[in-house]
Amino acid sequence: MLKRSSWVFLHAYLILGRFRNKVSIKYKEGSHTDSVLGLAWNKHFRNILASASADKQVKIWDVIAGKCDITMEHHTDKVQAVAWNHHEPQVLLSGSFDRSVVMVIQRLLSLIRMEGCLQILVSSGRSQLTLKSLAWDPHDKHLFVVSLEDGTVQGFDIRAAKSGSASDLKPSFTLHAHDKAVCTISYNPLTSNLLATGSTDKMVKLWDLSNNQPSCLVSKNPKAGAIFSVSFSEDNPFLLAIGGSKGTLELWDTLSEAEVARRFGTTTS
Repeated sequence: MLKRSSWVFLHAYLILGRFRNKVSIKYKEGSHTDSVLGLAWNKHFRNILASASADKQVKIWDVIAGKCDITMEHHTDKVQAVAWNHHEPQVLLSGSFDRSVVMVIQRLLSLIRMEGCLQILVSSGRSQLTLKSLAWDPHDKHLFVVSLEDGTVQGFDIRAAKSGSASDLKPSFTLHAHDKAVCTISYNPLTSNLLATGSTDKMVKLWDLSNNQPSCLVSKNPKAGAIFSVSFSEDNPFLLAIGGSKGTLELWDTLSEAEVARRFGTTTS
C-alpha cells in the first residue's frame, strides 16, 4: 500500500500533466500546456506545491484540493526552476531561460494575489546563458545561489537589491565550478557554507562558501555519467545522493573526506 506522501506525490504528477499511460487523461483546469521542468514543496504549508514549466508560467497548487490557485507569467521564456525560501514561506524564487531570477512574495494563507516582485538579471560575461538551477541558503534567508550552463555558480544577497523593479544586482561571488553546465546544486542542511555541485562534466564537487570566497574541498567522479541531480539528506546531513545519465543512484558519505571532516566535522557533535 502506498504511503500518504506517495499518494500526494502521484496526485501532484496527475494535476501537473506529467503522468502518461494509455488511458486518456482529463487534465485539471489550469494545468501547464508544456513540459514541467521544476517542482518545489512549501515546507511550512505542506499542501502547497510550486511548478515551473516550458510554457513560461509558474503555478502554485493546492495538492489536497487538487487545483491550481495562482498562475504567474513574469518570465518571457521557459522556467527552469523554482524554490521556496526556508525561513520566509511566502517567498518564492524562479529561474528562467530568459536569464532572469524572479523573487515573488505571496499571501499563502489566502492564496489570492502577488504581493511583490523583484527581478534579477543573471549574466556571466556572455549574453545567452541558460540558468540551470537555483537554491536558497537554508541558513540565511537573504542568500541564494544559481548555476549556469557555462559551469559557473553565482551567489546573491537580496538585501543589496532594489525592490519592485528589474535589478542589475551584482553577485556576491562568481565561481567557475565546472568545465560544463552545472545542472544541480545542494546546500548542506546542517552546516552553513557547505555546497555540493554536479555537472555534465561527470564530476561532483564540494565547496566551502565562507566569506563569499568559495574554495573547493574535494571533487569526485562517482561514475554516474553526466550529473543531473545531487541532494544532501535531511536525516543524515553529510550523506549526498547523486543521480546521473547512467540511471543509477550513488551515495557519497562526504564526512569521510578529510577536508570536509576538518572544516565541518565539529557540527555533528
